[in-house]
Amino acid sequence: MLLQEEGDFPDLVGVDETGGIVDEFALLEEALAADEIKSVSKHRQSIFWSASAVNVITKEEIRSSGANSVADLLRRVPGLDVYEMKPSFPLVGARALTEDTNNLVLLLVDGREALIELAGFPIWAALTIDIDEVERIEVIRGPGSTLYGANAFAGVVNITTLADRHKTGAEVALTAGNQGEHRLFGRVRGTWELGGGTLDLHLGVGTGGRRSPSDKYDEIIQADLRSHGYLRYRLGRRLDASLQAGVLVGQGPLYLLVGDFHVNEVLNHWVMGKAEVSLSPDVKLKAQFYHIRFFGDYHYRTTFQAYGVWLANVPDFAMDTPTLDGQVQVDVKIGERLLLTGGANGRYTTLESDKVIPPELSELRGAVFAHAQWRPWDPVQLTGGLRLDLNSETEMALSPRAVVVYRPWTDHAFRLGYSLAFRKPSFIERQMHFKIEEAAFPEVVEKLAESVGNEALVNEKVHSVEAGWRGRFFDEELLISLDLFYNVYVDMIYFKSEMASDSLGRPDILRSTFQFLNQGENVTAIGGEAQVTWSPAPAWAFWGNLGLRRVTDEGGDHLPAEPKLRANLGCRWSPGGGPLLDLALHYVSSFQVAFVLPEKPFEDPKKVPLGDSILAVIRLGYRLGTWKSLNTEAGLIVRMPVGGDFREFPGIAITPSRRSVTASDFGGEMLVRMISLYLRGSF
Repeated sequence: MLLQEEGDFPDLVGVDETGGIVDEFALLEEALAADEIKSVSKHRQSIFWSASAVNVITKEEIRSSGANSVADLLRRVPGLDVYEMKPSFPLVGARALTEDTNNLVLLLVDGREALIELAGFPIWAALTIDIDEVERIEVIRGPGSTLYGANAFAGVVNITTLADRHKTGAEVALTAGNQGEHRLFGRVRGTWELGGGTLDLHLGVGTGGRRSPSDKYDEIIQADLRSHGYLRYRLGRRLDASLQAGVLVGQGPLYLLVGDFHVNEVLNHWVMGKAEVSLSPDVKLKAQFYHIRFFGDYHYRTTFQAYGVWLANVPDFAMDTPTLDGQVQVDVKIGERLLLTGGANGRYTTLESDKVIPPELSELRGAVFAHAQWRPWDPVQLTGGLRLDLNSETEMALSPRAVVVYRPWTDHAFRLGYSLAFRKPSFIERQMHFKIEEAAFPEVVEKLAESVGNEALVNEKVHSVEAGWRGRFFDEELLISLDLFYNVYVDMIYFKSEMASDSLGRPDILRSTFQFLNQGENVTAIGGEAQVTWSPAPAWAFWGNLGLRRVTDEGGDHLPAEPKLRANLGCRWSPGGGPLLDLALHYVSSFQVAFVLPEKPFEDPKKVPLGDSILAVIRLGYRLGTWKSLNTEAGLIVRMPVGGDFREFPGIAITPSRRSVTASDFGGEMLVRMISLYLRGSF
């Protein structure tokens, strides 16, 4: 393992335990340390040389937390917004403009995009992996389009499931609690010597589900069966290759446009091959290819109305969205002070449904990028990059980045940079129109056949200026960081529903607006995040962070839909055996969200006050010492709103009616106290 960095190019060389110089290109089999990252520049480096604000969530932190999902775990990251719409549909955003569209953060799982192409967002509860399979999470706070392209707009969450140090054995995890919560997960792992290298096998299978306390009319609305596995072969310093696959089948609600949809018969499956090869001491080649297919049967849970008049029933419809993606990257080290990275990406997606117009859509994307890190002298690193993205359906995009990092001492680093990122319009925003069969007037059928999707939409863009400092004190016991940002959002996409009327005051369907549009005004966000971590002993860790922001329109008025303050506080006691403790408190200041009633989409939205709330997550456990090859752990997890139940996003009860497809709560989830018992065992 690397202990500290030394020499002319700390990104590429380090000092091993004997004091000798170790080349980064020769470390294919070495595990990343807690203060090392790979996501920010697509290669291994110290977090102190990072060109972006970044957080690392380690395996120990994941296992010790009381989080029951990846989205719940992300509540601990400063500057991130996490709202629970439904158990199967949390909202995740970063720094500003987190809305029910849920599409400003790029989610990667082992390097592949885990987005649903229909709407351009990840369904966090529909991942094919279990949280116990996650080895590491790196969270980039801020734009990342220079390396990752479309949709790396407000942040990038990169999940790793490949274990750096494999072991042979099996594990089982069981969780059960109130609200119908249940989770059962098991996996087997093996490692063998083969041809001078090592072959690793991983196969995990799990099932789970949960009821919604806000939904009085449904049974379990989130239920799934998932499986994920991989074969990985590593040949010393020369080769790291893997073949991965995953599948999920299940059901659950999600939000599209102006209503909840219940998605039945969800099928999400994928297969990916990837390899990393050292062609020479100074050249490394990386490549990956994957196929993803997401299928869902969508069921609208309310009706389409205006001013109390029923207009139409949105029909049930099925959508099938397969995607093929290929990427290649080359890293070239020139001397001891310059690293060049270049690559290309191609992606082809289709969408088929008999209830949309046209019934078959497609999109072809291509990209090339170049990235450089240069050390003109020892304490300074310059990072620059440019990516060109082309799209058969939307405009091209250029995404530049320029960052300088100044590290006057080993344990202190300062950062200043600029980047431009973009988000492309999704299928539903740009290309889709709906075929309606049950309507009150022929004009409704005609209008929806040309509305919703808007072929004139352009990319959303964000200009971001960032500054940061990271410091380490008292023999690495205390870590402090401060990150500041100034973002200007351009051409943000929103959905406009406005009913026109004729001279007699009656609805004029054909002159009404029901479509996605680009905003004509820019939005500005200024703020920052501060975080502190103190580890006075190996078993103890105390942490706290806060995020401040002010989001304004072009006139300088603060947008009330943005909380100004988020604060998180916690501690962890995790010795090798015996009692375990993990406590996390999450605070959100007051804000207001304009809430559109699902059965009144054309009427003025209702402003709903939210925030000034605290959510506590407590895990108490006991880890038995090793008995032969068996390790067991059991405990209690409490997820509790402090001071009473609350919603993180607006919601309302829909009462049963003659035309309601399903009578249920619409919108945000009511957070109530949840108590779960868990048991883990490995051998």
